[in-house]
Amino acid sequence: MKKINKKKLIYYLVIFILLIYILVIDSSSFYQKYKVKKELNELNTNIENLEIENQRLREENEKLEKDAKTWEMKARELGMQKQGEEIFLFKDEEELKADK
Repeated sequence: MKKINKKKLIYYLVIFILLIYILVIDSSSFYQKYKVKKELNELNTNIENLEIENQRLREENEKLEKDAKTWEMKARELGMQKQGEEIFLFKDEEELKADK
């Protein structure tokens, strides 16, 4: 009777190891599929965000091409100035403390 129990134990152990292998370790396991699906969702979200940013940049580019005031405003944000024009930069208290 002990031999039968050992055979059953070995049989169940082999089945258990195979299940663990199929569910977790194998490259097409459920866990691997879950990880790939999660990564795919993250990449799709990233693509959507980049498409939105790309559209915003296209619209900004069109505004810069069509409207001289927008172009000038953007140039001033970058610190550019007209010829003969003087620019005064003011620092707030935090910037002054950081300079010391």
